[in-house]
Amino acid sequence: MTMDNHRRRNTAAQPSDSEPQSPESTISRKISFRIVPMLFLAALLSYVDRTNIGVAKLEMQADLALSEAAFGLGAGIFFIAYVLFEVPSNIALHRVGARVWIARIMVTWGLVTALMSLVDNVWMFYGMRFLLGAAEAGLLPGVVYYLTRWVPSANRGRILGLFFLAIPVASAIGAPLTSTLMSFHPWGLHGWQFMFIAEGLPCLLLAAVILKFLPNEPSDARWLDASEAQWITDTIHRENSDIAGDKAGHSSWTDGLKNGRVLALSAVYFSMVVPIYLMGFFLPSIIKEMTGGTVGTTGIGYIAAVPYIFTGIAMVAISRSSDRTQERMWHFAVPTLIGACGWVVAAATVSSSPFVAAVAICIGTVGAMATIPTFWTTAPKVVSGAAAASGIALISSIGNIGGFVSPYMFGIIRDAFPGEAGNSLSFLVGAIVLGIGGLLMIALSKTLPTTTPKSTKTAQLQHD
Repeated sequence: MTMDNHRRRNTAAQPSDSEPQSPESTISRKISFRIVPMLFLAALLSYVDRTNIGVAKLEMQADLALSEAAFGLGAGIFFIAYVLFEVPSNIALHRVGARVWIARIMVTWGLVTALMSLVDNVWMFYGMRFLLGAAEAGLLPGVVYYLTRWVPSANRGRILGLFFLAIPVASAIGAPLTSTLMSFHPWGLHGWQFMFIAEGLPCLLLAAVILKFLPNEPSDARWLDASEAQWITDTIHRENSDIAGDKAGHSSWTDGLKNGRVLALSAVYFSMVVPIYLMGFFLPSIIKEMTGGTVGTTGIGYIAAVPYIFTGIAMVAISRSSDRTQERMWHFAVPTLIGACGWVVAAATVSSSPFVAAVAICIGTVGAMATIPTFWTTAPKVVSGAAAASGIALISSIGNIGGFVSPYMFGIIRDAFPGEAGNSLSFLVGAIVLGIGGLLMIALSKTLPTTTPKSTKTAQLQHD
């Protein structure tokens, strides 16, 4: 009888033989259902609201008399503010707590997105894009840092994969959604004006949900047993000790800014961001030129979704395989280098064979984007504690300089080489940058921890 009672009290740690479970799988499943959906929706809305300008450009450019370079500059100004405010934002999240800070981020960027509907000249366009970047700064690195306090490294690839799946999903549904909303003209508004209002206001509703239901720490989660919350805390602490040694628990936020490997990872992330935003901001225009202007705005939006459908499938598969094998570097480098080769093919065929180019564009997009979760499982291996908040934000900040460079550079390229020549050169430059990132990660991996800390494998739920 005593043994029966003991087994009932310890089902999380002592599952039946017919249905074996571990603390990792039980807790991971709870996090997947209780936390990840809110963060997924936040990332989805974030990516839609920062890239909807690419579809809006199809009509907004003529209304505001924007050149390709002016549009590229305005699209990229978002990232100047984003870079400037990401590290302060993550430090604030570390001090204030994720629940309040993520909700604050969502309220401000939702309002700014809706106010984009008031833009009526190029300088207002520049100013509102800057404000949007400042408002949204810190969301993605903040969530990555938040999840490092909840998910042991052995399971982090899959959880981050679920979170970052929001980016290809947002790209897949964002273009059709944005183009569809632009077909409405209520209250005498232009289609792009109505679209900004319709896509900005839902952020306020999700912010209220996050403010009510997102727990800051495992000990705050009512859906975790006390023993499960303690297991998470102990396991993360052991992993941080493996990274920081004697400095575990005593790291300063300035330590994350002085770490050479953080700077190297920033360069790798930069190499991913540049081609990602080539697609995010210019794919609708490229499709319009590839189809000879025979497809309308709504149709272009649906065609632009296709590469991201394949990317989402690949992202889930790569992140799960990386967790299963506990191998990170080749799961990043191989898809990245294949993607770079895909865009070389796209550059060579975009004017001569649209079907081949379309397949190659899909391969390149998978290589640039599907490896994001694998990359972000690597970054927390070099910093811990408060240094993780600043280090992760610095990687995202420097990497997202590519978000400014990309649209401005490709806008200049497309102004200098109109039509098919500009498309070919854009894909070739994107391929070169992406390939350099894959090779840099191979070199950098020799300096990074390659094994999962023993504590993640051996730690078990402690019971009275």
